[in-house]
Amino acid sequence: MRFPATLLFAVALAACGGAPGAGTSAGTAQAGPSTELSPEINRLIAAAKSGGETDLDLAWGETTIGGGEAVKQFSTLFQKTYGFSVNMHFTPAPTMTQMAGKVAQEAAAGQKASTDIFLGSEGHFAALLQQNGLESYDYTQLSPRIAKDTVVTNDIGLEITSRFPGFSYNSNIIPEAQAPKTLADLLNPKWKGQLASEPNAASFDRVAFRPEWTPEKMRSYVQQLSGNISGLIRCEELERLSSGEFALYGMDCGSFEVLRQREKGAPLAHVIPEDGALAVFFFVGIPRTAAHPDLAKLYINLMMSEAGQKILYDTSKGDLHSLPGSHSGAELQDLQAKGIKPLAITPQFIIDHPEDVQLRDDLTKILTRKG
Repeated sequence: MRFPATLLFAVALAACGGAPGAGTSAGTAQAGPSTELSPEINRLIAAAKSGGETDLDLAWGETTIGGGEAVKQFSTLFQKTYGFSVNMHFTPAPTMTQMAGKVAQEAAAGQKASTDIFLGSEGHFAALLQQNGLESYDYTQLSPRIAKDTVVTNDIGLEITSRFPGFSYNSNIIPEAQAPKTLADLLNPKWKGQLASEPNAASFDRVAFRPEWTPEKMRSYVQQLSGNISGLIRCEELERLSSGEFALYGMDCGSFEVLRQREKGAPLAHVIPEDGALAVFFFVGIPRTAAHPDLAKLYINLMMSEAGQKILYDTSKGDLHSLPGSHSGAELQDLQAKGIKPLAITPQFIIDHPEDVQLRDDLTKILTRKG
């Protein structure tokens, strides 16, 4: 089934993404590779060199997957791993939705892509899957760390970091033992006047497809919830929790913003709801008209390596929960002990649930009328 690009990009628009910031360019000196490389990696290195690929153009938000700082660290890791240097040019991009539109237009026109690696969420990849904007490539060839179930439909990309939306709260106001554990808990009248929510009804529409819910149940729930909500804020505005303006925020975009602000001393905590657990991802893929596709694949391989995942977590508080040693995987331990499995929100999920667009619109109208 095919859906209009405008419909799919409408879904993508509501996804959480990074904001623009400052740019960077990085390169390093020659040195030998640090480990034995696989045949596919050696093939890509040879193809990059024979094709004259000496630069890698990267564009996404400065606050997303570490921005320019992570690219600098990946430049060093690239040289250390593969034994040659590449000029990595990082340019802060507009929104993921705008970048997805550019990549699709460039592919349709046969023009060089604005970035060698596209970073986006499930809605963006669903749209680009329909628009044939990304190259199909068997990413499992790169490394045994890349499992088939982390690869997007038609091999157009793969999961790179995980997020688990839930509730952020001020731990000075709400002790851990008293924090809500379920979506149902948010209906408690004691939260009236203390609760904020996201203006685009983030994640409520996805939760509606969990076994405990239906779209109609979720519409009714959000209508009830709106009576407790006293404000609408963005996921990146958690300083309004830290200040005590609100005590509780749900649903958020995941724990990463809480973790980043806690490093600065903010009194924040995060919980994944037992009746609303989702696994949401950032994905990477290679535009069909990328100028440096071989180097792009080598970079993606590094992102999935143990060292690369550490860079992503250190710079953005995000890594892929299904990989060994993942920090984000540890967030699921309490839920897993109770037999609760998050619903994975993938590009295929978006394609299989076109009714999500109307549901998101309905839920947003309920919340914004309140806000």
